[in-house]
Amino acid sequence: MSTGQTTRLEARLRSVFGFKSLPFTKDLEPERIFRTDVFHQAIDRLRYLVDRQGIGALFGAPGTGKSTLLRSFLSSLGKSSHAVCYVTHTTCATLDLYREIARGFQIEPRYRKADVLRELKERILKLSRVQKLRAVLVIDEAHLLPRSFLDELRLLTSFDEDGRDDLTLILAGHPQLESNLRLAVNEALAQRIVIRIRLRSLHPEEVESYLALRLELAGRTAKLFLPDAVEAMARAARGIPRVIDRIAEHSLLLALRHKKNEIDAEIITEAIDEVDP
Repeated sequence: MSTGQTTRLEARLRSVFGFKSLPFTKDLEPERIFRTDVFHQAIDRLRYLVDRQGIGALFGAPGTGKSTLLRSFLSSLGKSSHAVCYVTHTTCATLDLYREIARGFQIEPRYRKADVLRELKERILKLSRVQKLRAVLVIDEAHLLPRSFLDELRLLTSFDEDGRDDLTLILAGHPQLESNLRLAVNEALAQRIVIRIRLRSLHPEEVESYLALRLELAGRTAKLFLPDAVEAMARAARGIPRVIDRIAEHSLLLALRHKKNEIDAEIITEAIDEVDP
């Protein structure tokens, strides 16, 4: 589809359904994110972790909002009081991981692992004890980390023979991360995790509220999805926000094609066939 055709389709969606913007895109500001009780509890626990310092782990199935939650949380940390390194590329070699972390903490890394690790620890100590900043390292997609690197992270977070914590480490990933942490080789690291957070999918009643919020943010307050459509979508998407977004977006296009002003279960079923979640 050409850019011109896409623009025309967007304009038709806005005109027919009363949108000021497209409702199911990814580019939401952190303060406009749908927040469940689980979301609020997770934010509170992450704040507690950063305040006390230590190691935490965040587990969530694909599409349940793990990275969205992290983005919202990190945006709330004051730049004058925190030094944050956020890493998402986790499939590279151990040395490359260390070098990426070093760059995140404003270090031009060297080429030997021992040198990079030493400079990293010196940098974290300076941030914590001299500049009085809270150093926070967030590793997203941590389920993809080499298993040996998880144990090395324990060394990175050890200062003064474990007498105090100068770095907050947050590991975030799919449930596989939790399985990896149960391995004997990672037992020493797992024992040091002080906060474990598990995200869940949305309950059926939350799906309706989620859709209503997304529509409201796009400029529409009138109901668009009929109750049977919401039920069908919640069941097919298993409450996973990312899948809900995909089904909802396809259902809008189908409703436009069929010249319908409301979306029922029949349209949702057709959208599900297109999305194949």
